[in-house]
Amino acid sequence: MKNRIMCAPMVFGAVVQNPEVAPRMYRKVEASARGGAALVCVGETSANADDAERFPFFEPIDFGNPSGAQFETISRYAHLIKKHGAIALIELCHAGGEKNPLPGQADPWGPTAFTRADGQKVQAMDKEMMEKVCRDFARAATYMGTAGFDGVLVHAAHGWLFSQFLSPLWNKRTDQYGGSLANRARFPLAVFKAIREAIGPDSLLQARISGRDGLDGGIQADEVGQFVHLLEGVVDTVHISSGVYTDPVATGEASSIYDPHGCNVELAAIVRSHTSMPVGVVGGINSPEQAEEILAQGKADYVVLGRQMIADPEFPRKAQTGRENEIRRCIRCFKCFPGSQAAGYEGPDSDQSLLMKVGSCSINPTANLPTPADEMPMPAGSRKVLVVGGGIAGMQAAITATDRGHEVTLMDRGPRLGGLLGFTDMDVDKLDLRVFKDLLVSEVRKRPIRLVLGTRVDATVISDQDPDFTILAIGSSPQKPNIPGAENAISALDVYSDGAVLGKRIVMIGGGLMGCEVGIHLARAGCRVTIVEMLDRPANESYGIYRDALLREMERLGIEVLTGAACTEIGVTGVRVKYRDGTEGLLEADTVVYAVGMRANDTSQLKQALGDRPFVEIGDCTHPARIDAAVRGGFLAAMSVL
Repeated sequence: MKNRIMCAPMVFGAVVQNPEVAPRMYRKVEASARGGAALVCVGETSANADDAERFPFFEPIDFGNPSGAQFETISRYAHLIKKHGAIALIELCHAGGEKNPLPGQADPWGPTAFTRADGQKVQAMDKEMMEKVCRDFARAATYMGTAGFDGVLVHAAHGWLFSQFLSPLWNKRTDQYGGSLANRARFPLAVFKAIREAIGPDSLLQARISGRDGLDGGIQADEVGQFVHLLEGVVDTVHISSGVYTDPVATGEASSIYDPHGCNVELAAIVRSHTSMPVGVVGGINSPEQAEEILAQGKADYVVLGRQMIADPEFPRKAQTGRENEIRRCIRCFKCFPGSQAAGYEGPDSDQSLLMKVGSCSINPTANLPTPADEMPMPAGSRKVLVVGGGIAGMQAAITATDRGHEVTLMDRGPRLGGLLGFTDMDVDKLDLRVFKDLLVSEVRKRPIRLVLGTRVDATVISDQDPDFTILAIGSSPQKPNIPGAENAISALDVYSDGAVLGKRIVMIGGGLMGCEVGIHLARAGCRVTIVEMLDRPANESYGIYRDALLREMERLGIEVLTGAACTEIGVTGVRVKYRDGTEGLLEADTVVYAVGMRANDTSQLKQALGDRPFVEIGDCTHPARIDAAVRGGFLAAMSVL
C-alpha cells in the first residue's frame, strides 16, 4: 500500500449490470482511487445467487464463465481502480440467516435452526452445505482474480454467515462447529483456507470482522482477536468494524452524529494485540488528524474510510499535500445510504430506487451526479456574477462560479457568512456541520471573490453592479405558528441567540426534525423537554438510520414526546394542548419554543429590480429544504453560467 488509507466497500458489485446506474458507480469507485486511496474495495457481491444473495434485482454473476459482457462489467471496476495506482479488491458476502429468500428459494442457512422475529425460518447448515459455501467462495475469488482484482475482501462481520458461526449468540451447535471458539471458528476458517488455496499466495485476502456484535451474549473483542490469530498464514489483513446489519444504530454498525469518531478504534487495538498481521479500522473517521493519531498510537495499522470518501474522495491527496483544511469532512447524515428496507427501514424509496441514490452526499455536490462535472459545458467566457445571500447555497455558488473563471461578487445583508448554519457554533452535536460551514467561509475568503457584508441588495445596488448573471440565495425564516398567544414563544433558532433566556421546563411546539434536534440540544443543556407533535410520529420527514439514531438519543435524554397532539393556546406559563381523542390538557413551561417549519424569503422585489437580467433562485428561497439541496443547488447554478 502506498499509504495507510483504504476506501471501504460501498458499491454493490453486481449493480453495474444496470446500465442506468453503472456510470455513477464506476465514477464513485474511480474517484476514491484518483483521490489517492492506497486500496479501494468494491462492495457487497454475493458468493452465489441462491443461498447467499439478498436482493432480487441483481443479475446473478456466472462465476464459472470469466468472459463475456457480464465479466467485462465487473472487470471495469478493477481497471478503473488500478489505473490510478491503487490496489483493487472486491467484497464477497454470504448473508446466512439474515438472507430474505427470493421466490422459489429455500429457507436461509445459518449455524443453528431457529425462527427469526419476522417469522422466517432459518435452517441449520450441514457438512454438505458448508462444503458448497467453501467451493462457491473459492470459485468467486478465482473469477475476481481473472477479472483483474488484486484480491478479495470476505465479509465476516455484521451478523452475516461467518459472524453467525463465530458468535455464541447465534451459534448454539453442540457438534464440532459449536461451543468453543476453536469449534465456532472451524467453518469460517475452512472458507478462508479454500479461498487461499484457489487464489494462491500472491493475491491479497482480507477479512472484515466485527470487533463485537453489540448484543447481549455476542462475541467480544478478545475472542475476535483470538480468531484473527487463527487466520494468520491464511489471511493477509483484517479490518475491524462492529455491530449487526439489522440493528445498525444500537449495535454500532453505522456511526451517527451521536457516536464518537473512530468508534471502533479501541476494538481494533484489542484485536491487534492478538495478531502479527496488519489490522485496519473503520468507523466514523473523517479527519487526517485522528487517522494519524490512531496509527501513531499503534491502535491500528491502516484506516478504512467509507462515507468520508464520498464526502471528499480527495481526502488522501489533500492530507498528503498539506491541504487538510480543504477536506470536506463527512457530517454522518446518511444521505449516501439512509438504510434499506431489507434492513427494516421505511422510507420514500424502494430498495431498487434507492440504488440510484446510493453515494449521494449532502456536502459534496459532485457526488452521484447524473452527468459528471467535467462533462458539463464550459463557459464561453468570464461573466460578472452577483450572488445574493451568504448562506450555504450562496457560498457554494460563489466558490464554483469563481473556480470556473467568473468575476464574482457575494453580498449578504448580515454581518457574517453562514446563513442559518450560524446555529452550529452553539450546538455540540453539529460540530461536523460547523466545520463544513467554516470550510465554505474559508474557501470564499481565499478566492478573489468580492465580498460585501452588511448590505441589503436593492434596485440601486443591482444597477451599480450590473451583473451578467445573478444567483438569488436569500434563504428562509422560521414560520410563526398561527396559535393564540404565539407572541409568548420563541423560534427554535432563537434558542441559539446570545440573548436567549431559557427556563428549565421547555415545551417544543412541533416535533419535526428541527424540533427534535433542538430539543436534544436543550436537553443536553439540562432542560426538561416536552415535544408536542400533531402527527403520529416525531421527525416524520426524516427516515432510516438517522431517524433511528435521533429517536434513540431523545429517549436516552428523557425527552417526552406527545404525538397526535395540537397546541391550541400559548400562555406565559405554559401551553394548552388538545389530543386526538378530544381531551385537553395544560403543559406547564418556563419557555415555549416553536419549530413549525420554515418559509421561503420573498425574492419578488429582487426579481423586479433585475428586470430582464438573467437570474436563478436557489436554496431555501425556492423551497425550504436540507443542506444537500443548498449545496447541490449552489453548484448547479454556478455551472449553468455559460
